[in-house]
Parts: sequence; C-alpha cells; structure tokens
Amino acid sequence: MEIPDPFQTFVAKKYANSKGLVYDFFAKEWYLKTACCGEELYAPNKKTMTKIRLYHTRNECLGGY
Repeated sequence: MEIPDPFQTFVAKKYANSKGLVYDFFAKEWYLKTACCGEELYAPNKKTMTKIRLYHTRNECLGGY
C-alpha cells in the first residue's frame, strides 16, 4: 500500500476548484482550462501561457474577430 504524500494531497485539494491560471508545482508548468470551450492549455511560464490563450481564443476557438 502506497502512503500518499501530504504536500501533494494538500496542493491537489487547494487547487481543485480554482479557475484561471494554476501553477503545477510537480510538473513545473502553468495550466489553464479555457472558459469558452473547456480545452486544457499548458505552458512553461505565464508569458507563454498568455500568448497561447490569446491565440487560442482569437483564432482557434472563436474563429477570429
């Protein structure tokens, strides 16, 4: 039987219902679930996440504007 890591359990519970950008401490990347279509986006830093999010919402998901 595997004993769960208390810090990992704490982090998972803390961010279970969060919206917006979330930093995954163990994978060392940022995570975002888009509000428009629910797609999951991942990036190594916040600046790259912002670029990915804007490109996705403007060009892929909403079809441009």
